[in-house]
Amino acid sequence: MAEKTLVIFEKPIYLCMEPVDPHLFATAFGVVETPVQVNVLLRDSAVTYAVERQDMKGARVLGVDVQEFDTNPARVVAFMLEHGGQVYVVREDAEARGIAPSDLVPGVQLISREETVGLIETHDAVMVW
Repeated sequence: MAEKTLVIFEKPIYLCMEPVDPHLFATAFGVVETPVQVNVLLRDSAVTYAVERQDMKGARVLGVDVQEFDTNPARVVAFMLEHGGQVYVVREDAEARGIAPSDLVPGVQLISREETVGLIETHDAVMVW
């Protein structure tokens, strides 16, 4: 059995009626509810998940609330960190999107694209979304 799993997110889910990426949400439960150490790598456009000041509460489409509960990606990332998960963001991908280190949820670790290889090698299993 894998003792250490890395979950890699590359692209947010687009054109979806879910208020949060269901894979990100499920990963958060994996951090808390399994004996396996679950860590997350955000790369490509998924680095936006770690931007701290996101708020979908109050957003409406055709007069209907988009998000009933505050489950924005940054809160889910913070939840994982609070429960022992490690969350990494590829520095070059964040920089390409104008995201500064100070924009990220506290505790998120910036790593270079080159360092991702070593990160993957330190895990027993890898999942990519």
